[in-house]
Parts: sequence; C-alpha cells; structure tokens
Amino acid sequence: MEDLFEKLIRYGESDFYPFHMPGHKRRDISSLPGGADRIDGKIEFPNPYSIDITEIDGFDNLHHAEGILKESMETAAKIYGADHTYYLVNGSSCGILAAVCGCTRRGEKILIARNCHKSAYHALILNQLEPVYLYPAYLERYGINGGIAAEDVKKALEAGKIAAVLVVSPTYEGIVSDIREIADAAHAHGVPLIVDEAHGAHFPFAVCGFPKSALECGADVVIQSLHKTLPSFTQTAVLHIRGDLADRTEIERYLGIFQSSSPSYLFMASIERCIRFMDGSGRTEMNRYRDRLLRFYENTKDLKFLDILNPAVCREHSVYDWDMSKIVISTGKICSAVQNSENGRRTFGGEWLSRVLREQYHLEMEMEAPEYVIAMTSLMDTEEGLHRLADALKKIDRELEEQTAGVGLNSGRGERESITSALPEPEMVMKISEALEKKAMKMPFSDSIGRISREFVYLYPPGIPVIAPGERIKKEIFDVIMWYRDMGMSVRGIADPALSSIITVADE
Repeated sequence: MEDLFEKLIRYGESDFYPFHMPGHKRRDISSLPGGADRIDGKIEFPNPYSIDITEIDGFDNLHHAEGILKESMETAAKIYGADHTYYLVNGSSCGILAAVCGCTRRGEKILIARNCHKSAYHALILNQLEPVYLYPAYLERYGINGGIAAEDVKKALEAGKIAAVLVVSPTYEGIVSDIREIADAAHAHGVPLIVDEAHGAHFPFAVCGFPKSALECGADVVIQSLHKTLPSFTQTAVLHIRGDLADRTEIERYLGIFQSSSPSYLFMASIERCIRFMDGSGRTEMNRYRDRLLRFYENTKDLKFLDILNPAVCREHSVYDWDMSKIVISTGKICSAVQNSENGRRTFGGEWLSRVLREQYHLEMEMEAPEYVIAMTSLMDTEEGLHRLADALKKIDRELEEQTAGVGLNSGRGERESITSALPEPEMVMKISEALEKKAMKMPFSDSIGRISREFVYLYPPGIPVIAPGERIKKEIFDVIMWYRDMGMSVRGIADPALSSIITVADE
C-alpha cells in the first residue's frame, strides 16, 4: 500500500494543477519572475529539517515573547496597521476560539453570523454562550450565501445585551459584507467586532482590484489564514487587535490555551517570511496577479451554460464587495435548464463539474457544492494554470451545448426545485452547550423529525452547520441534509456518516 509520503511526492510531481489551498501552490516564492522575490538577500526556503528546532537560547518563546519573536510580531503589526499582531501555528481556528472566548464571559450572548466556521461554534460550547444568529442573504443565481446586512446587526444589538459580534468576511465564495457599517453599529453599543477574515489575508497588500481588509474598515479583532491565499505553510495564520474594545489580556490568555505549547519554528519562519515578502515585492506581484485574473474573466465571459461569479453581485443581497480571487463556477443554468429530469443537479451539479475537471483536465478544485465549484487562486498561480482552467471550462461549455441541443434543453433558467443551498433557520430550543450536557439517544435519522439534535451536521468544506446541537430537526432541514447526501456532498459532524442514524437529546 502506498504511504502518505510517497503519495504526496507523486502528487507534487504530477501535472495536476492545484486550484486549492495552500496559497503557495506547491511553489516557493523564489520561483516568481524578475528576481522580485528576494527578502533580505535570501531566496529559497532551506531544508526544513535544518531549521526545525524548539525553544532554545536566542530563539525566544511564542507564549512569552521577549526577543526575536516579539520584534517579528511587532514588525508585522506595523505592516498591517494593527496595535498587536500574534502568530498562529494552529491555524485561524485557534484564533477564532481565542477571540470569541477572550471577548465574552461564560453564558453571555454573542451576535454571530450563521455562516461562520465550525470553530466559532466550538467557542460557543466552551464559553456556554447563547448565540443570536445573523443570516446572510441568498444569491439564488449561483446557489451561494450573500453578505450580512448592517441593518440586521443594528436591530439585533438594539434588541438585547450582546457581548460581541462575529461575522465572516470574505466568505469561502469571496462575498464581502459592509464591515465599516457593521463595525460602526457594534461600536455604537460599545461592543467589539470580531471578523473571521481567514480567506482575505491578501487584502492588505493589494493596491487596487481587491476589497479592503476588515482591520482597515474598523474591526477590533481580525483573524487571517496566511496559508489560504498567501505563500505560507498550511496551518499558519495571524490574529490582529486594534483599539481597546477587545480584551487583549484575555485573548492572549486563551491563545496560550489553544495554541500548541511546542510551536513550530518552521511555521513561524514561514509566517515572517511571507509577511515581509508581501510588504515588499509581494505588492508588485499582487498587481500582476490581478491582471492575470482579469484576463481569465475576460477569456471566460462568453460561457453559455457555466456561470462564473462576477462583480455584478455587488450591492445586491447585502454584498458590499467581492473578491475575484475566488473563482466560483456555477452549474445553476444547466441544472435549471434540464427539463423533465429529477436528477438535473446530480447529473450536472458541482460534484459532476469537479470530477470532470479532475479526471479529464487534471485540475483540482478547492471545493464542490450542489450547484458550483470553487477554484481558489493566489498570487502564486501562473498564467499557464489559469489558461488551462479557462480552456477546460470553454470546452466543457461547448460540450454542454452539444449535449442539450437535441433533447429540448436550453440555457435559460427553468423553475427551481424547492430545495436550495440557502441556510435553513432552525428553531433553537436550548444552547449548544446545554444540549451536549443532556442525555443522548441514538435513533434512525428518518424518525428524528421534531426531535432536538445533539450533533452538528454540516457540509464540509466550508463547515457551516445546517443544524447544531440544541436545535429542532424540522422536515425542511432533514430534507436539505438528505439532499446534500444524495448530491454526493461531504456531510460531516454527525457520528454516522451514512446518515442512517443521528444522536438526539433524550426525553427528560
């Protein structure tokens, strides 16, 4: 049997192109053209074994930084315009956990976007928080969630005492909410705004063509995953604090809890190198990257059946801005065009498109959803790679036109099925932490309608719960979950991956 190391080597040497994380795209920044990659005279990243150390003399301690790491993080804070910046070696997840737990006290209410990452829900459990949910708008054309409306934030803050606000911007699909308006609303009530900007680590280094960072727009705590969209190792991230509303001391304390006590110096060196590069030559590379993306969008603008997300989504459905680095390719047109077929989405949905791109064109996507796929890009993507994707999409689009021509199909949008990818709004009967303390009962999933879930059920990626512990399983929620399964999506969180059973709260 092939082991993991051998498989990684084989994949790295193959012609498969990675339209997925991490943002270095299996290339070191020394591979960038024109010698613009030099950082303090150093070019290639060294043999990892030669610099993999522990907290020895002269190399500081991340949890009590007083020397080289303290200076490195202070330099990063100046680059980002933060008051304090912290290196994260356990990914954005540990930053979200520390931010939420540090800004709230046990049992308080938190205003949280329902489309937040599962780590935010884990923080709700740890601090036994009561969530007040903000639901994003829904973009039916693409089958994706839109932004969070600032007006909804204002209303929720006026309705009751809230300890903190947490939103995700940009989303996995690149949708950006009006963070400045949301921050103003939170600050008017003396409440800190935490922004999960894991997918927007590249924003601060763009001159134009990309949205502004949440930190620049007034957020108090911002968490960014460097590894998602920048040339840094997987699991590397940063947390920024600005202003006095967020409790820095408590956030630091929780970082000491959620971060490894043996942080990787490889990761920390990768973070520092990435930030310093981006603050120098990386800004020029961001301009070149923007131009490559614009050429890709121009090259694919005439697709008939495949539908690529574009700037027209802005200012609608609470979409304040859009990150063009997330190439969202929707199959909604062809799914809706399939007449007299109950399996249109299965036949021509996201799983189908992802499989075709992988098997026929050796292009690996970041994620697949019922009606779309995401090709995640970064400044490390090449012109050749983007051309390969554009050419593949154009060829697939022509084949779709040929396949549908003789069977009475067209490229117009027909009547939608009743089930969509929009987030359902379950009834919250009790807090997540309360449900997890209740006695559990395992039962057939088909018999669970009306019961209170004791499990998370979410589509992964991105890990947004369809239902959380403490919420009632309604029929429409059951139908959505089974639809995900039937569409071949990866449904996670539940103990029984076959979805034949679920753990619910037992009767008192």
